Amino acid sequence: MWPKSFVRIPREEQWVHSPIEELARSYDAVENHGWYRNLDPVLDDLEELVDADSVVIDYSAGTGILVEKFFKRMPEIQAGFLLVDASPKFLRLALEKLGADGRTAYRLLEYVKDKKRLQQLDEVMPRTIRSDGVDVLCSTNAVHLYSNLDGTLESWSRFLKPGAIVLLQSGNIANPNAPDGSCIIDTTVEQLQPIARSIVRDDNRYKCFRERLDDEERTAAYGELRRKYFLPVRPLDHYLGALRGAGFEVSKVYERVMEAQVEEWTIFLSAYHDGVLGWAGGVQRIDGASPSEETVALRQQLLRESLVALFNGQASFPACWTYINCTQPLN
Repeated sequence: MWPKSFVRIPREEQWVHSPIEELARSYDAVENHGWYRNLDPVLDDLEELVDADSVVIDYSAGTGILVEKFFKRMPEIQAGFLLVDASPKFLRLALEKLGADGRTAYRLLEYVKDKKRLQQLDEVMPRTIRSDGVDVLCSTNAVHLYSNLDGTLESWSRFLKPGAIVLLQSGNIANPNAPDGSCIIDTTVEQLQPIARSIVRDDNRYKCFRERLDDEERTAAYGELRRKYFLPVRPLDHYLGALRGAGFEVSKVYERVMEAQVEEWTIFLSAYHDGVLGWAGGVQRIDGASPSEETVALRQQLLRESLVALFNGQASFPACWTYINCTQPLN
């Protein structure tokens, strides 16, 4: 499925030989969480679209969860899957899990300092792939993180062959068609902030965190950091307009509600505790020193109790994911 001159694994790049980090393993564990059924509609589409001659790009592939799940569904499929991501930590784990499988290939999007942006798809792909074209591009649980959305989509359009399909999905899109009572999963990060602060003020177990509660300058800095981890939610029309502006034809938009377990969401957020509750004990990039292991453990306990209070002790909550299918025009 790959041209003869194509290099599946760029072994001259440093990330390929780096040790696997605990953050990547923690993130990868979400594969087993019930709310990761949010990938099922995309996997259903892939089963219909992919055949032995297909080349698929998993853009923002992370630790390779989507491709791993697809191979479990269709173990005999001989299509090529090109995993692209901006995180060397995550891509390194994807390589560890799937690199021995000749159906997979890997490319890292590096940050271009002088242009203040990530490399674009057509900057990291060789001409051998560009000339043959790509049949399907998937982006799951990631499009809401793209700060340069227009540039990213335009690079896809330049790269995909006519008639190619784009499958987008995110649980962090403000969708006016979302069922009543459902929520956007990342908004819980902001919703738990006043709850956590109230707990710290009232509970002496957390009195060591009180010194930063009334520091407005630091509070603003921690809020800015938090919004780098969990970007403000943008409306559905923002994405539809950007896709059409990049030349894609939007063919289908729909939503699905997944029941997210509070315990599983707590475990996921605990991997990003410094972004979620950085003000509780401080963080290196703001305070110049990392918190102790004891402080981190107390912060994670506060995170857990805040989420329990946010959801009134319920075991789960309904979260809405939005799906957008598009086509690259034939001419």
